[in-house]
Amino acid sequence: MTNNQIFVAMFAAVSLTALSAFAQHKYYARTVRRLAAAHNRPGCVLVSGRGKRRLRGAIVVMVLRTDDEQIQAAAVMEGSTVLARFKDRDDWVGRSARGPLPGCSTRAAMAVADARTRVPGRRAPLPRARWAPPSRVSTRP
Repeated sequence: MTNNQIFVAMFAAVSLTALSAFAQHKYYARTVRRLAAAHNRPGCVLVSGRGKRRLRGAIVVMVLRTDDEQIQAAAVMEGSTVLARFKDRDDWVGRSARGPLPGCSTRAAMAVADARTRVPGRRAPLPRARWAPPSRVSTRP
């Protein structure tokens, strides 16, 4: 293969990746708008969270009651490609987001916990401490 052919192949691959990522973003935004329009009432809030693992992840979009975090609607997307789609979780409706949920994978449970930190008025957990090299502070007067 010549350099021109390699360039064209690389450009096509990058363009396809960008277009599919844009399409997935539009799909996510459409799902968020659908849930927000269907559950636009006082006392409810729409939150989303993600649970990430090494190869696959999960994104959860939920409508919660703010006073007790009861799930009013939920959609979960699990997968590793841009072909993953949201699935409505009607079996979660009426349950508390604080407890275990039926048919919930580890990734989805991580995403639910992440979404709960985004409820307005709730404090986010502190980030995990990371090791840092000792600072070189001078003790001279």
